[in-house]
Amino acid sequence: MKKSGIIAIAGRPNSGKSTLLNRVMSTELSIVSPKAQTTRERVLGILSEKEGQIVFIDTPGIHNAKDGGINEFMMNEVREALEGASAIWYLVDPSSAIYHESRVIELLKAAGNVPVFLIFNKMDLNKSDEATQLNLVRFEEEIRQKAVESGLTVRSVHQISALKGKGVGELLAQTWSILPEGPALYPDEEQLSDRPVKFFVAEKIRQQLLRQLGEEVPYSCAVKVETFKENVKPVRIEASIFVERDSQKSIVIGAAGSKIKAIGTAARGDIEEFLDQKIFLGLQVKVLKDWSRDKNRLKDLGYAL
Repeated sequence: MKKSGIIAIAGRPNSGKSTLLNRVMSTELSIVSPKAQTTRERVLGILSEKEGQIVFIDTPGIHNAKDGGINEFMMNEVREALEGASAIWYLVDPSSAIYHESRVIELLKAAGNVPVFLIFNKMDLNKSDEATQLNLVRFEEEIRQKAVESGLTVRSVHQISALKGKGVGELLAQTWSILPEGPALYPDEEQLSDRPVKFFVAEKIRQQLLRQLGEEVPYSCAVKVETFKENVKPVRIEASIFVERDSQKSIVIGAAGSKIKAIGTAARGDIEEFLDQKIFLGLQVKVLKDWSRDKNRLKDLGYAL
């Protein structure tokens, strides 16, 4: 009998959760950027191997969210992912500190008595000098102690580089070893995610907003695919980029349309690679005042609280 299970990938913003999912799935399902809180919604990666099937859930970075708005939605996405997990991959950036991780551990308690793999990521960036290694040992012990005090079941500790792939194979092997026997949750072995293509198209556009705009503006942007015509050549895609203020609209468009052109060109290349075919991409920038804090507007954009 083959094995099956659900693995929730959790941790603070920018700890490398999406990079790890993409590494395990050998394709870019979750968008990545240097900015924190890139992931807004749960993204499923369905890995079907000879051993069975693992459904990975990439979650938004755990942070202290204010009530209402997009940040509360993101934390609800984390909680729902943890509820049905067979195990948790808890990613930690070695440059973090225990007072930052306490919020994560507190939230992981809600998952109950499920195995937790404590994973120190970005080890390719970690210095190899004695002082740095000593600090890492201390940090690991602090997190272990905090986790035990909170009632978490730490199954094992791993040091990996999701970007380089180092240590990921061993992590995956140990994860398979604890999963129970059971049928595949998704019978189609070719299926990689539960999300529709339009979702990934919108995310590719949002990824370019994160990469090409300043620190604050991308967090006030939402993307909605308005038209997706597959029966024409090239495939025709029209999408709206929603911002909260007129000043943000000007920034996204840029002088003489230069910024939106650059965003569209880069996004089109990413989408063509993802779809493996040529596309036409049309982008419009629209103001939807305070959408990130308005319950009804959040719902219209797919972020239902």
